[in-house]
Amino acid sequence: MSSRFVMNFVLGLAMTGISSVAFAEAPVVKGPFSFIPLTESTLPGSHLPCSPLNLPAGFSQSILVQEKNNCPDAQMTLDVVAGENDLTDMNVVNETGAQPGRYLYRTHENGGGKAAISAIDLQTGNTAVYTASDFGIVPAWSRLDGIDWTPWGTLLVAEENGAAGRLFECDADGLIVHCFDRSAVGRMSHEGIAAAKNGTVYVGDELNGGSIYRFVPAQYGDLSAGILYALNVPGSVTVCDGTTGAGKTPTGPAEWIPLIPGQNGVVTDPAVNARAAADEAGASDYCRPEDAELIGPNLYFATTTTKNVLQIPINTETPVVTEFAGINTNMNNESDVPKFGLNSPDNLASDNAGNLYIVEDNSSESDVWVATKDLDNDGSADNVYLFSTLNTVGAEGTGIYFPRTKPKTMYINVQHASDGNDMTIAITKD
Repeated sequence: MSSRFVMNFVLGLAMTGISSVAFAEAPVVKGPFSFIPLTESTLPGSHLPCSPLNLPAGFSQSILVQEKNNCPDAQMTLDVVAGENDLTDMNVVNETGAQPGRYLYRTHENGGGKAAISAIDLQTGNTAVYTASDFGIVPAWSRLDGIDWTPWGTLLVAEENGAAGRLFECDADGLIVHCFDRSAVGRMSHEGIAAAKNGTVYVGDELNGGSIYRFVPAQYGDLSAGILYALNVPGSVTVCDGTTGAGKTPTGPAEWIPLIPGQNGVVTDPAVNARAAADEAGASDYCRPEDAELIGPNLYFATTTTKNVLQIPINTETPVVTEFAGINTNMNNESDVPKFGLNSPDNLASDNAGNLYIVEDNSSESDVWVATKDLDNDGSADNVYLFSTLNTVGAEGTGIYFPRTKPKTMYINVQHASDGNDMTIAITKD
């Protein structure tokens, strides 16, 4: 049974009122976070702001951090950017070191030089907030977005700030953080960051027409020097359109083009403007490549405008790019099926069973989907199921993340809530 058929069948059950007992026989997503999928999205405001997620049976939600003192059961209150939404974007914990999982690090996507990193000790509740001025970085941070913990034990954060967006590497020792500009990784509108075990770092340019990149450092764990490459599918055509059957996303046999001035038509130094360098090299355009996630030998990138998630094998110089999940393969388009379709896939996360979770950049009705493994090796997820919907009025869900020390827990942020109470929530399997 195809994934699209399963999804339409499930929607049919919901619409005809067939009981949950009948649906209990449907496939269950496997792993420590296993669940029986939901049958449809829920409406904005249908859940209380202090418990805003519609979840499958057997799950609970609790607020780790809230911006305002609105919810009495929240573990702590921290207002990172006074006078406006904190715009909490991405989450990661210290995945290595003496006490892995103890410290939560978050980016805050505020503009106007107000972007910040918050650090939280999940054991004591102590916090720290950092802005660019704390490190003598000029100009001030704007729209900090992506965040990732590297295999060599540092923190990567980056700006989604036009072609001049910067990427920073931070030494993080608990609540003490110190950051350095890593221009060699490329200037672009950064969002997704994925650091591989071999030291390669994958990033994307969040733009209709942006490219997907890999940075190979000259020395393992040293991002101050190396070569930036851009992904290219020769002969491909790009059409940035989210209408079913209209968008064209480059898939098929691909190559990585080194962006070295004087080679491959490149004139611009990518450390100054990676977008210009990729265009000069003729690299493929993608339609808002946003978050990135590594699972085993594959890189996944959400391309928001064309409503799909790409799979890119990383253990080869000639990867074949496929649509792993999306409206052209195994998901409905929300514009066609409003209560059971995909809209604006954005942030990605993986559980320890290798399932890929996808949250929508969809204000007030932000779905979380899970794409299961590709066991038939056709380049697409065998099934895609609905896990949850965030119903906070005005908000989108961001920063989905599974701490490796807690396989039955997912973190998710509530960003730009209409009531001003942005927050980070822990979803836990009971």
